[in-house]
Amino acid sequence: MASLLQSYLDAFAARNADALSALFADAALYELPLLGQRLVGRREIKAGLARAFALAERCAFEVSGVQSAGEATIAEGRLTAKLHRDQAPVAIPAAIVLQVRDGAIHRLSTYLDARPHRLWSDGPVFAATR
Repeated sequence: MASLLQSYLDAFAARNADALSALFADAALYELPLLGQRLVGRREIKAGLARAFALAERCAFEVSGVQSAGEATIAEGRLTAKLHRDQAPVAIPAAIVLQVRDGAIHRLSTYLDARPHRLWSDGPVFAATR
């Protein structure tokens, strides 16, 4: 299971939607709040991540702790991203919950402390003060 998490983290950092979608089961659930919706199934996951990666110069999860039990793994750390439209990168505290069945990711949910951010396509909630 740890190897699937590492494969996910590597493919996410490479912004490789093809490699990411190949890690998931056919009817898997993918949740990343900044995308604005849940993605269901390998095809939808691939399309949604490709769209998100097109908006980012770089993005990665920096994991500081991992715990596994049975089919579930929980990782904590930060999501870092630099979007094309923004001058400065962001670093958001994050947790990932990964459920594996039959050697494939069945569910991956990401929890973010993203209060100051909307969808990647919308921009920050609060205007920067000058």
